[in-house]
Parts: sequence; C-alpha cells; structure tokens
Amino acid sequence: MQAHLTAVAHAEHADHDGDDRIPEGFQLMPTFGPFHELVGAIWYRKNERGHVVGMRMREKHRNLGQMMHGGMVCMLADTAITWASKYSRQPALKVLTTNLTVNFLGGAQPGDWVEAHVDVLRSGKRVVFSDCLIWANGQRIAQVSAQFQVMGQMDA
Repeated sequence: MQAHLTAVAHAEHADHDGDDRIPEGFQLMPTFGPFHELVGAIWYRKNERGHVVGMRMREKHRNLGQMMHGGMVCMLADTAITWASKYSRQPALKVLTTNLTVNFLGGAQPGDWVEAHVDVLRSGKRVVFSDCLIWANGQRIAQVSAQFQVMGQMDA
C-alpha cells in the first residue's frame, strides 16, 4: 500500500504547475479507486473542528474559463465528506453519498492549494449529515451540504 501511495505522490509531482509544497500536517490519502487515481494526490488532516482534505489544483483540473472545473469541486467535496463521515464514529463506517448540494462561490487557479473543511453535523445510526466549506487563497469557493447513508462498519 505504501508503495502505491508513493507512486501516486511521484506521479502527482510530475504533473505540476509550480508550487508543490503541501501544508504542514497533511498526510497522503489512499485513493478511493480508479477515478481518484486519475485526479491525482489528495491529502488529509484532522483538526480540532473536524477533517480537512486538500489538493493542489492542476492544469488538468481546470475548465475553459481557466479555473477549477465544477466537477472537480464536487469531487473534492464528496471525497472530503466521505472521509469525514467514514471516521465520524469508531469503528469506521462504510458510507454512500445520497445527497450532495453544492453552491459555487468563486474559483481556484492551477497551482492553488484548495482545502475542504468538513463539519459532521450528525452521525446517526442510518444517516450522516455534514456541511463543508471549500477554500482557495483565503476565499470560500464553494459551500456544500451532504447526506450519507450508513452501509455498515468497515472491516477490521
């Protein structure tokens, strides 16, 4: 697994647009499958308020308007909220996105570090409710609310 994570990190650095620094405290997130391998490296950290998931916005993540594609914003939000929902209880949960509502407020440019800050509002027996703010360059670029169905617990 570590070899795979290292390979993903090296591949991500090969596709760079300048600044490759990752803010302190972030760890490389394991990929969630083939789609995330296409996206590139995603990073996470836990803070006093919850989970933060970040990524370096790359040229391949932009739209024709030269900013982060809305689909990438949705992917980051869904990934971040999935991660936070999964670890909202112990043992970790298996969760499935049932609702994701995104309000776009701004944009990110290639090279920007983009962070999704997740607040798990309620981790119930069957449903997890969360909010998420996505930031780039000190500006909110999206506000997200989501609902996840609890599918069980992760295998130990």
